[in-house]
Amino acid sequence: AGTEYSALREDNGQENREESSFRESLWQIDRKALLESKQIYTISRNVSNRLKKYNQIDSVPLYPPPKNHEKFYRGEFGNYVLSVGRLDPIKRVELLVEAMRYVVPEVRGIIVGRGPEKDTLTEMAQRYESGHRITFRDFVSDQELFDLYANALCVYFAPFDEDFGFITIESFLSGKPVITLLDSGGVLEFVKDGETGFVAKKEPEEIADLVNRLHYDRTLCRKLGQQGYEIAKKISWDTVIERLISE
Repeated sequence: AGTEYSALREDNGQENREESSFRESLWQIDRKALLESKQIYTISRNVSNRLKKYNQIDSVPLYPPPKNHEKFYRGEFGNYVLSVGRLDPIKRVELLVEAMRYVVPEVRGIIVGRGPEKDTLTEMAQRYESGHRITFRDFVSDQELFDLYANALCVYFAPFDEDFGFITIESFLSGKPVITLLDSGGVLEFVKDGETGFVAKKEPEEIADLVNRLHYDRTLCRKLGQQGYEIAKKISWDTVIERLISE
């Protein structure tokens, strides 16, 4: 259907007739193909809602576990906020870079990922006094990633209208609370404000306040992380397969 980050927006006043026709054709092709299925599953309620809204098709969410899900583990609550994922505008990592200006000096930011926004984000960080507390990692090994998750204070994951978001489940499997935003889509199916993390407005100062709160209240941090872990450990391929073969 398109988003503010897409050329296929419904409300894009500059959309021409060719783009409109192309979008409509895609919807019709999707609908025809999907209706041939006996049962349709999606990776989240967010995707199911899109199918219903744009194709008038009912579907059932069936959450898959992340790759190497059994290797994530819970460590300590360290002094850094972790961000993992492709550095694209839609992932909104710039909000974390901005938020670090207001985060207490004891807490660092570690950003793991590559993408078109890398140079922009690096330059942004260098402009701020807090920039020396932000580390960019283009690539880490699987074990390094498990370790970074396990020993983070919390995880920042605030994409726009995400389909599902494996980062959320990876964070929960590592016992870490997640900070996300009000319009982050599928992430909100797991991140409940004050229960498994925090849901913030699109404001760097508010994001920073939540990071600081977790830094000073490790009991709360541990509680939110544990509640997220209890949710994530129930997501498994056994559950997926059992559901599929029961139909």
